[in-house]
Amino acid sequence: MLDLPDFSAAPWQWGASCALAQGADRLSYAGLHAQVIERARRLASGGLKPGEVVMVPDAPAWDLVIMQHSLARSGAALFPFRADLPAFELAKLSQLVGAEWRWHRQSACLERTHCSLIQSASADSTEVRALIKTSGSSGEPKVAMLTGANLLASALAANQRLGLGASDLWLACLRLSHIGGLAIGYRCALAGATLLLHDGFDAAAVARDLAQWPVTHLSLVPPMLARLLDLGCLPPAQLSVLLVGGQAVSPSLARRALGAGWPLHLTYGMTETTSQIATRKVTAIREPDATLAGEPLPGVELDLHGCDAATRPPRPLRVRGPMVMAGYAGPDRLPGRGLQPGGWLEAADLACLSSDGQLRILGRADDVLVIGGVNVSRAAVQRRVCEAPGVRDCVVVGLREAVWGFRLALAYEGEVTEVDLEQWCRSSLMSHERPRVFMRVEQLPLLASGKHDRVRIGAMLEAMSGGSGAQPA
Repeated sequence: MLDLPDFSAAPWQWGASCALAQGADRLSYAGLHAQVIERARRLASGGLKPGEVVMVPDAPAWDLVIMQHSLARSGAALFPFRADLPAFELAKLSQLVGAEWRWHRQSACLERTHCSLIQSASADSTEVRALIKTSGSSGEPKVAMLTGANLLASALAANQRLGLGASDLWLACLRLSHIGGLAIGYRCALAGATLLLHDGFDAAAVARDLAQWPVTHLSLVPPMLARLLDLGCLPPAQLSVLLVGGQAVSPSLARRALGAGWPLHLTYGMTETTSQIATRKVTAIREPDATLAGEPLPGVELDLHGCDAATRPPRPLRVRGPMVMAGYAGPDRLPGRGLQPGGWLEAADLACLSSDGQLRILGRADDVLVIGGVNVSRAAVQRRVCEAPGVRDCVVVGLREAVWGFRLALAYEGEVTEVDLEQWCRSSLMSHERPRVFMRVEQLPLLASGKHDRVRIGAMLEAMSGGSGAQPA
């Protein structure tokens, strides 16, 4: 099995070029390599052994990147966590995966967790190099175990698809405790590109750096893109890839981005697949197909039938390949949890393959509600309502209802009033598709990943409606 190389040392020919940048700080590849060697030495002197897990806060991002490469060099596993995570949540995560260590940046030292007194790393877990918590947008989070081979295969395939090279600069504003942010560090170091770091997303700060730096690559989730467009931010001349994923992109948002000149690339992936498994460049402004994720990346194998198979119902996406995780972590960190025989991973999303071999995402497998005996897709309703005049963004959830089973509830951003939007829905949607609860908000709540916080939105709509049993998706 391939192992994760020392990415900080890989591009020796770019030793004097910039590896990391943030604000006024700069670090060359030679400087990065030197810091990684010193950090790995410090970790070993503190007692760290290969195969053990170190929990590391995701802010400041600069320090996490140093740890990212230092732990790869040490043969240990990185478990990044949100820096402002409450202590009780941090303790739960530590127990969930049996983490042996926690890194304290202020004192630059390792601290043993109580888990290290109970057990040590399983021999089967020594290939694991990163543990990443899933976003938990609709339930209890899980932690995916990613091996060195997973991380390397993902970085190689993504760089090939996105054309990332030594002369490029990637602005990273996704939190590094999520795979979409963390993966950028591996890609840039492998290619010798510059990583321009932000400690999370701030629309004004991102817009400022886009105007001041020769950014060639940028990753966002849809709500972040909407914030930049609301600011009137224009893409820099050098930008070749705006990678947008994490959740479905509405056609209206895609049209806004394309109309403003952004080089939009839609992507689909999961924490469990070490980020993206399909990506495509979008060029059609009139009717961009936001459900089409693109051609699978090299090495990705999909078990799906064709989208033209009208007589067969859509089924959950099944994927395998070198990017697919070793399994979900437990305290013993044994591989295989969450995987099917043969190494297949079954996702929560329904999907099919287009006639030209592109992956089409149709919505979540648990997205369909039965309302008055009729199957209703919340994702389809959401796409329709997001097209209504005066709606910038929206989320549809289902609230339990004694007679009809469920009723749809809608939270949205935009200028249109609740009364006018309800009237639009009456004239544009079938009766069983129409939301019965409307709530206009200044900004839809987001998770740390930048995705919609559907659990919180569902609770808000449930409280507004005066009922019980919100079923957010």
